[in-house]
Amino acid sequence: MRKILVAIDGSEQSFKAARYAIDMIKRIGSDASIILLHVVSIPQFPHHLGSLDEYYMKITREVDDWFNTISSWDESKGINISRKVIHSHTSIVEAIVEYAEEEGVDLIVIGTRGRSRFIRALLGSVAQGVVTYARCPVLVVR
Repeated sequence: MRKILVAIDGSEQSFKAARYAIDMIKRIGSDASIILLHVVSIPQFPHHLGSLDEYYMKITREVDDWFNTISSWDESKGINISRKVIHSHTSIVEAIVEYAEEEGVDLIVIGTRGRSRFIRALLGSVAQGVVTYARCPVLVVR
């Protein structure tokens, strides 16, 4: 295993997925790298929040905070962790699966649900979609 992709949305479940991937690398003594991936779905842009540029700046700051939090964990020291944000016109599932294929990812780690009641249902379906369509193994963390 050389590359592990962890899908991040800022939810407790996505942080658990990141921690699990980091712990797994430490336990097996692997030199695998982790890619933290967040997908911004353009069709779901909440227009009441202002301009698309303002929205991207807000999301970028928020995602940077998530990535910095994960990178600051003691367990993450010594692990090669990269960060990627995708602005996608396709579904979140499609963006995750396509990115994993393009990057030659060996494993996708994803949480079971997201941040709010509505998004939990949506991200539950994202986890299910990634499990269904990914060509590499997928680990779903509770």
